[in-house]
Parts: sequence; C-alpha cells; structure tokens
Amino acid sequence: MKLPLSVLIGLRYSKSAKDGKFISFISFFSMAGIALGVMSLIIVLSVMDGFEGVLKQRILGAVPHLTLQPKDESSQISASQTQQLIRDIDRENDVIQYIPLVQSQAIVQLFGDLKGMLAQGISDPSSIPLGVEQNLVQGTWSEFLDTKYSVVVGRYLAMEYGLSVGDRIRLMISGTSHYTPIGRMPAQRTFTITGLFETQSEIDSHLLFVQARDLNRLMKKRSDAQDGMRLVLRDAFDAQPIQKQLQSLESVKDNYLVTSWHTTHGKLFDAVKMEKNMMWFMLSLIIAVAAFNIVSALVMMVTKKQGEVAILKTLGMQPATVRRIFVVQGGYNGIFGALVGGVLGTVTVLSLNDLMRVTGLNILGVPGVGLPMELSMLKVTSIVAFAVALALLASVYPAKKASQLMPADVLKHE
Repeated sequence: MKLPLSVLIGLRYSKSAKDGKFISFISFFSMAGIALGVMSLIIVLSVMDGFEGVLKQRILGAVPHLTLQPKDESSQISASQTQQLIRDIDRENDVIQYIPLVQSQAIVQLFGDLKGMLAQGISDPSSIPLGVEQNLVQGTWSEFLDTKYSVVVGRYLAMEYGLSVGDRIRLMISGTSHYTPIGRMPAQRTFTITGLFETQSEIDSHLLFVQARDLNRLMKKRSDAQDGMRLVLRDAFDAQPIQKQLQSLESVKDNYLVTSWHTTHGKLFDAVKMEKNMMWFMLSLIIAVAAFNIVSALVMMVTKKQGEVAILKTLGMQPATVRRIFVVQGGYNGIFGALVGGVLGTVTVLSLNDLMRVTGLNILGVPGVGLPMELSMLKVTSIVAFAVALALLASVYPAKKASQLMPADVLKHE
C-alpha cells in the first residue's frame, strides 16, 4: 500500500538520527515518558479497581443493596403485598434476589461486655443473602434453620470475645420491653451460636443473623411479620439509578420508602472513587510532561529541517501537507510510547502477583495475600487513546510553525 507523502516524510524524520542525536535523545525520552506514564496509570488503576471490587464483595455482599419499607412505620407488609411488589419490580432484570426484611438494632451481652449490633432475620434458605451464603466458615445454614433460637455471628466478633460454635449469648431488643418484678426490662433471650460467617470486613463485628420468627417474637410481632423488602442487585453500584426507577412505580412511590446502601456506606466508596480520580489526575501529569518533550523535540526538528521544508514548499508542497509531516512525527512518538506502555502495563498487572510469589516480595505485609487486581481492557484502551491524543495535540504548534515558514526568508542566505 502506497503511503501519503506526508506520512513517508514524517516517519523518515522520526527515525532519522543523522546530525540530530540530541533531538533523537529528547524524542526517545518523550516516548519513554509516555510509556512510563501509561504503564503506571494502568497498574495503579487496576489495583484501585481491584481494591474497590474487594470492598464491594465483602461489605456490600452483606448489607442490603436496596430496601423498601412502608412509609407508615406502624404498618406491616402482607404476603399478597410482597408478591405484588415482586411482580412490579421484576421488570428490572438487575434485581436477582428478594428477601423479606426483618431486622432490628440489638444489644448483645457477651462475656463481661455489651455490644450494639444489627440483627437480621432469616426465614428460609431462599432468604439467606447471596453475599453471605458462601461465607459461612463454621457450621451450616441448615443447622441454623433447624435450631430454635440460633444465631450466626461474624468470625471477627468470635475471635475478639473468644466465642465458638455451641456458645450461648444473650440478645436484647431495646425497642420492645416487658414488665418484671424489678421493673420494665428490654425483651431478651439467650441464643445458641450455630455458625460463624466471615466477610473480612467491619461487617463481621456489627452484624448477626437469627431466625426471622425468633426475632419477631422478641419484637412482639407475628412470627411471619416483615418490615419491608430487601433487594439484592446484580451490581451493587447500580443501586441509585434503580432506586429512582423504583420510586417512579405507581405501587411504590406513594406507599413505600426506598433506600440504598449509599445511606450507610456511601461515604467509604465515595472516598475510594475520589482517590481513584486523584491518582488518575496525578499520573496523567507524567504523560503531559512527556507530551511537552515532544513539543521541544519537534520545535528543534523544525528549526533543523527548515531548509528542507522551504525547498519542499518551493516545489509546490501545500502548508497543510507540511503540517501533517510534523503531526505524523509527533504522533509516531506518542503512538509508539503509548502502545509500549499499554503492553508493559497489561503484562505487569497480569503477572505481578506471580512475580511477587516467586521472588518472596510481599507489598501488603500479609503472608500469602497478593494485591487485588482488576484489569479492564476498556480502561487500558482509554489510557492509550488519551496518551496518543496528548501527543497529537502537542504536535499541533510545531507543525503549524513549520507550515508558516516562508521559503524566501529561509533560502535567501543559501
């Protein structure tokens, strides 16, 4: 395939080092800077995405993604209302699990200590949250459901207070109470630990699961009562747009209050998102500095080649063609550097944990735990395209100056 004249000359200038070793030196380091910036950006964003994914799996797997509760706090949702809501909401394919919401703030009496926790009720195997179902490290869910007044607690809580399966703890519900000979006392009951779950997050110390009927008895409600509905989404980060969609449904907007996990855990993920954006901005400066080096190299190239440019214009070459010559040269540096950086960054992300394992290097300081990595080819492509765009943009000014050279002024002393 025959290339345009501007591309041929631009590529020749890019590869030429004769009488221009200093210019070639600057061009090489501009390409190296772009490659380093692209590689660093890919690695850092992959680690940040992996870290965010771990948080989403561990924390958002245990907390409700969306909850629907009656606006009238004294009312309960009946079975027929639940089925109607499911039929209305089922239009949203992103909802993968519907769980009756039975929960209450509780005080747990441990060995010599009292601890405030959130108690959630589970009525049957289908109401076990998907994010917790696979995280039971001791005991079984079937044993939990078959044992009256049983409880599943977090492994971190068990380690902190020396609890194990078979131990008994006392659960008190401050919202309900009854009269005793010594006065009014909160509703309470002794529960047997039948299992331990582990999400490797703070949730393990603040959440416990009991049977829904047992929790309802403590709260002086019917055994099949439920305070609302809990929705588990395919992607927890879609909670806010789905929340708006649900609030627009006729059967929901006037009767139910829709809340998402952003109410309780949104600040944590907003902080992670802000940190990702700041890392993107700071590492993009490396690519920007390398792009400025392209400007310097091209300006010197224009100065060195002005005689040749004047001759080409004298022979009839149009200013637009001259501009394209130097844009091609700057684009060559940017494309080559961006592609090298993209390949190096991708290979590093895919092999970094294996390399750490072979060399015995442990960045996190925890034996056997590697860096969380999540490589997105869409982001890799975006980073490479961003670097190429900066390189082309940096080439515009020198190329414009080259196209404005007047042959008579340049050649009058030749």
